[in-house]
Amino acid sequence: MGGMMQVAVDPERWHHFAGVLLVIGLAVLQARVGRAGAFWQICWALPGTLLHEFSHLLVAAVTGGRPIGFTVIPRRDGPGRWVLGAVTISNPGPVSALPSALAPLLLNVAAYYLYLGWRTWFPGDLPHTLLMYVAIYVFSYSSIPSGQDLKVAVSSPAGVLLYGGVAGLCVWRWGL
Repeated sequence: MGGMMQVAVDPERWHHFAGVLLVIGLAVLQARVGRAGAFWQICWALPGTLLHEFSHLLVAAVTGGRPIGFTVIPRRDGPGRWVLGAVTISNPGPVSALPSALAPLLLNVAAYYLYLGWRTWFPGDLPHTLLMYVAIYVFSYSSIPSGQDLKVAVSSPAGVLLYGGVAGLCVWRWGL
């Protein structure tokens, strides 16, 4: 009766559990990296800033926003405040303003497909599984629109009506 209980360990489950723990650790580290100084905060944010700003650039180009400026070189914007990157578009009209401003949200779609395809591109061992979780974390935290992004998104009432109408039509027609 007093024997030890044996638990079968599925390596794939363990890898995903370790990945979840890693994401929690990354989130805690991200919340604290600012205390280490602006330099470390900028270094931490650089991969995400690149993804975020490239998404603005790409969607602005596709929707006719005509991007004319792109930077990921950090600059001060007042005491203790930094702008880590920016994209300037010359034609923020009804068709381009909202999708260009909210383009980083598409990084969540990219993260999802990265998750779906990871095992076809890489082995299912622990290092590659952890790398997948890091990549998904970076894509996900990079997808958060800034306050400036939200201001640009609603800067064209005609664009908000246009895309709101298309979304409403899709919901009405297909129940999406």
